[in-house]
Amino acid sequence: MVIAAIALLFWALMESSTTVISLSDRDLSEYNELLRTERYDQFPVRTLLGKTGSIAVTDDKGRILYGESHKDIDPEALACIPLQGQYVYPTVTHWYDRQGRQMTLVASDGYSGIFHQTPVVLDADHKILYGSIPGVDTGVLSDEAYGYLTQTLPQGYYIWKYPFQNEDGQSRWLILYEQILRNEEYAHLSMIWSRTLFLFLGLYVLVLLAMALWLSRKVRRPLKRLEQGFTELAQRHDPQPIQCRGPREFEQICGAFNQLSAQLAESERQRKALEDNRQKLLADISHDLKTPITVIQGYAKAICDGLIPPEKQPEYLDTIYQKSNRLTGLIDTFHEYSKLEHPQFTLQTKRLDLCEVLREYLASKYNELELGGFVPEIEIPDEPIWCMLDKTAFLRVLENIVSNAVKHNPAGTALFFELQHQDGQAVLTLADNGVGIPPEIAGQIFEPFVVGDESRNTRQGSGLGLAISHKIVTAHGGTIQLVQPAQPGRSTQFRVTLPMA
Repeated sequence: MVIAAIALLFWALMESSTTVISLSDRDLSEYNELLRTERYDQFPVRTLLGKTGSIAVTDDKGRILYGESHKDIDPEALACIPLQGQYVYPTVTHWYDRQGRQMTLVASDGYSGIFHQTPVVLDADHKILYGSIPGVDTGVLSDEAYGYLTQTLPQGYYIWKYPFQNEDGQSRWLILYEQILRNEEYAHLSMIWSRTLFLFLGLYVLVLLAMALWLSRKVRRPLKRLEQGFTELAQRHDPQPIQCRGPREFEQICGAFNQLSAQLAESERQRKALEDNRQKLLADISHDLKTPITVIQGYAKAICDGLIPPEKQPEYLDTIYQKSNRLTGLIDTFHEYSKLEHPQFTLQTKRLDLCEVLREYLASKYNELELGGFVPEIEIPDEPIWCMLDKTAFLRVLENIVSNAVKHNPAGTALFFELQHQDGQAVLTLADNGVGIPPEIAGQIFEPFVVGDESRNTRQGSGLGLAISHKIVTAHGGTIQLVQPAQPGRSTQFRVTLPMA
């Protein structure tokens, strides 16, 4: 629009310049060389005087030397022509004296207050009664001279004179004829500027309509695509990512929508996974609790009904006692797991020497391992390794891993305990060279209710030990992982890392 406005303004000025020409402030000295060498045909008449302007050249007597369409000018009339650069505004006032004679006062002042001549008073015959005009010696003006003085001649034109000398040093006058702006010219100028204004307004409206249409098409598509995306998101939780092209802001909005959609889909996936785990957890808990309760109920009912001989009642009572202990252990394990799952669960940590904690645990466990036929191999450094530990919870991690090794491996299996610090972390390795973990469950070993024997009727564990261990280690800011493959000479190897205090 700026470029269009400049172009239209330039066109209007060019059109106006051919109609409105003024020599009041023009400096003609730059054309002195053309005039001096009498190259009058090269003088820029059209540029300075417009389409209808013209020039003539006279000597100091008013004889025409150039300009065939013009006639000689009387010397006194030549004296009455105003000089170029002195824009004269003549004021002509008529009145009658006491004798009834007509009098005329001609007062003409120049541009910027420079007086062209003193006021003169003339009678009806153009005789000068008061004042003087340089170059007029007779005291009586001809009709031509009077017309130049009052600027009523030539009709429809301004007339100017500009002095110069030719190459021979002879004085010459350049006479310039500039057409007075008539009503037609004013109407033409008005038409030019009105047309310019209407063209600009029309172009402005067209550009607005074009831009509105362009923005509508540019914005409607991404908005429509966003609307479809929200509809799909409301109908299903995993809509396809939307691809929209348009203004950068809409592309950013579409990108944010895709990110939100992906996050909602992932959140829904996690929610469903948690719901499935909860359902599985409830089913597994009910199954694990049902088995010992069924045995206890059956045996107690048989004793109450007198179906068991007195000599076998101690055996049945012992079975009831063992199953009740099993039931108590399961309930304690479920309670501990649910406590770890609670959002407000926090550890009671203290700055402890991990080496000393491990020595105390192995010292309390040593006799049990030796009686079971297991061979512990221990590597604990002499210098302390300080960590922020909840001692009770961390001992549960050790007990869960070691109990699994003892439960699932035969006598004679070597158990490895290695502790060291690496890169600002305490690294504890717990391993054995027993039967190993089946490959089909190795990837989900830390999930709840995963055991080596998937037959729920024959297995002995709850499947929560390693899940509890994983949550405790994670709560300490550490990691626990099953190393695959294990180091040579080992079948099962766990690696626990904890940040050092």
